[in-house]
Amino acid sequence: MDAAWIMLFAVLAPLATGLLTLLLPRESITPRVLLAALGPLVAFGLLWVGSTQIYEAAAVHVAGHGGHAEVHHASGASAYAAIPLPTSGVIPWMTDLNLDLAFNADGLSIFFSLLVSGIGLMIVLYARGYFGPDKDSLFRFYPTLGFFMTAMLGIVVSDYTLQMLLFWEMTSISSFLLIGWDRYDKKAVKLAMQAFFTTGLGGMGLFGGILLLGVTTDIWRWSELTAQIGQIDLADPWVIGAFLLIFIGAATKSAQWPFHYWLPGAMAAPTPVSAFLHSATMVKAGVFLAGRIMPAMSEITLFPWLLIGLGAITMLLGGVIAIQQHDLKRIFAYTTVSQLGLLMAMYGLGAITYPHVGNDGITHLLPAIDLDLTQIANHAFYKAPLFIAAGAIGHFLSRDITRLTGAFYKFPATCLVLLLAGYGLAAGPGTISFQAKELFLYAIYHATEVSAWFWLLMLMTIVTAVCNVAIFVRLATTLLGLPGGMGAFAVPDHDDHHHAHPPEGGLWGSLIWLPGLLLVIPQYVGGLFPGLWNSVFMSGERFAFYESFAQGVPSVWYLVAHPGVPLYCSLAAIIGGVIVGFLPHLRRAVVDVHDTIYPASYWLAVTGGGRVFRMVQTGRLRQYMLIVLFTFLAMFAGAVVNDTRMIEVALVALGDLSAWFEYWPGLLMGMLVCGSALCIPATEIRVVRILLLGACGFAVVGIYLIYRAPDLALTQLMFEIISVLLFVVVLRLLPRDQPQSHAGRPMRIAVSVAVGLVMGWMTLLAATADRPIDDSALLGTVFAQNSYYGDPNSALLSERGGGGSNIVNVILVDFRGWDTLGEVVVLAIAALGVWSLLPSRRKVPTPA
Repeated sequence: MDAAWIMLFAVLAPLATGLLTLLLPRESITPRVLLAALGPLVAFGLLWVGSTQIYEAAAVHVAGHGGHAEVHHASGASAYAAIPLPTSGVIPWMTDLNLDLAFNADGLSIFFSLLVSGIGLMIVLYARGYFGPDKDSLFRFYPTLGFFMTAMLGIVVSDYTLQMLLFWEMTSISSFLLIGWDRYDKKAVKLAMQAFFTTGLGGMGLFGGILLLGVTTDIWRWSELTAQIGQIDLADPWVIGAFLLIFIGAATKSAQWPFHYWLPGAMAAPTPVSAFLHSATMVKAGVFLAGRIMPAMSEITLFPWLLIGLGAITMLLGGVIAIQQHDLKRIFAYTTVSQLGLLMAMYGLGAITYPHVGNDGITHLLPAIDLDLTQIANHAFYKAPLFIAAGAIGHFLSRDITRLTGAFYKFPATCLVLLLAGYGLAAGPGTISFQAKELFLYAIYHATEVSAWFWLLMLMTIVTAVCNVAIFVRLATTLLGLPGGMGAFAVPDHDDHHHAHPPEGGLWGSLIWLPGLLLVIPQYVGGLFPGLWNSVFMSGERFAFYESFAQGVPSVWYLVAHPGVPLYCSLAAIIGGVIVGFLPHLRRAVVDVHDTIYPASYWLAVTGGGRVFRMVQTGRLRQYMLIVLFTFLAMFAGAVVNDTRMIEVALVALGDLSAWFEYWPGLLMGMLVCGSALCIPATEIRVVRILLLGACGFAVVGIYLIYRAPDLALTQLMFEIISVLLFVVVLRLLPRDQPQSHAGRPMRIAVSVAVGLVMGWMTLLAATADRPIDDSALLGTVFAQNSYYGDPNSALLSERGGGGSNIVNVILVDFRGWDTLGEVVVLAIAALGVWSLLPSRRKVPTPA
């Protein structure tokens, strides 16, 4: 089978199996779990097979990064020089819209796709433990989770930019459904709307960026962007604007400041969703996108500083707020915000090059980034277990850390997972997180050789690390019941118990903590045995430039044996974190001031928009007409300013006085039309206005006649007779005229004269000016050429023609077809809206 089809089946597998679970009876819980687990399992296998085929077919150097730095040193090439993306063949879909299906299989794509499917499998199993034997919840959860998983897989392997955008928006929709899981909870629905609004806003930016990039450069595939990076004019303002819009999409999705507020709010979702969302999906989509376009953005001066600045603020803000939260999920959510900031700053540092003397004795410029995939994997392998354990302890006891004193002795398995993952969060020695932190500190240290400002970033990183260590210290002392715990800050009446169900035993009962244990094991395997870690991840790593890390993640012993500023910074963070962890300060829960951004935006849209609406929509027809006419006059004035030849043409035409009197009947009729029109606003008697309007229309009939257009004259004559008669009849039914103020009459006359002059000016231009384009490019010419047969020489080569000799009818039929399609869509949307408003057949569960 072709690799493209294999990859497509892999992407759709979780969605397909999720939908198939709907066919099972609600009581069939075990078959439902196994069928749902089959989706990510099949996706994992197909991705492996498909990517291998693509990789072998492409025959490019991606794996085996041993000697990567030496290759670049010896060649003297750019650090991001041309490693083409291994890409599958194309599955045709909508070629004219640059929307076919093709899939990438480079290290970044395959790493993310295997991460999504692998952790997705664990989440499917964890959901069984979390929801317990609740058949209704499992019946509804697995199809939505499969939808979410497919969306994320599609993002990371898509080669067409518009193809990726489709999956990008699918994550917004699916996350909305999952965050608003408790659909009868107004707060949950509000938070789901908040996430959808923020990420949807970024999605619009991404859409605009993709279109702008495609229109400007004719690049519609990521593989084309990589291959043509040297040919793109990266100084073009339109290209810079395109990448800026794409970055906005990435920043909102990955919760960068000030858009980070939606991520802690997303904790309203069930914990399996939180664990999946924070470790492998959605928020990582923004990081993935930043990594995908990083080689291009590194060449634009603005972006490295933008990524580093926003990333650093997000990193520090997330760490400082996280230490001042009590709900475990909110603590871990803000640490996710902090880590996402770190990852963004990491890609920003990748555009900073520093001088380095290699083993060959030659000075080279190397990017300040190494092993980005290790950083991302490290976060996934402690964040998912943290959320899994938080959800489990919330079932047994509480998610409030102040109420968990001594919980380890009651629930040892769950608390052990929590402590092991928390130690990874603190980046303690023995975890891969420790080496990952060293890699980031080394990147900053190298960047300080370029600018002293990076010492500020180093300080912000140390403070963030202090917060993470302090969180672990407080978590450990609380769970173990040691001095320094958080028990003294408990709120007696606080209740955060969600999705309660009786504890289960056996295998199903262990699924509430066992997936967390399985996921945290790679943290310690990578930290203690980096050779095993490198054997798995180095094949996908793209950035291994510094010689000490070119062969992979170093061991803890190597870092200790080669001390430097980064190691001293790590030690300072650990010591500082232990001290802060025991201090009585920063222990009370605080509210993030950024939580007001969405409510303020909502108020502005609803209340502020309502006020503007009432200001504009007054119900006065005269005001509406004035707005329309003023807009028309302003647009015409703008056109004249933009092209002064419109004045020259009009002056030339008017300057030929002989043409004025060339045909007396026409001149007289024109004067009659203008005179009657000018008199209309001067009177307020209805009947007189109707008669003047009729006089104007009959004068137009005369113009048609004297210029030999009898068919138009006949049509106009019938219309004028009928309209005048109808107006007169209707006027008899209306109440008498009331005296009105004459205050606005001069302005109405002035506007009428101005509009009349402009219309006359436009008519004069249409009759006398030369056309700016060739006749063959006119729309009328195109219709004439294609009304019956498609013209092989026209731009509409693929069209088959209208099949009719009457051009007007062909146009009407074609437009009517589109109009009908639009009406069908509108009716379908309206039907969905009505259906959603119908009362549910299920009763709302009443609290006990």
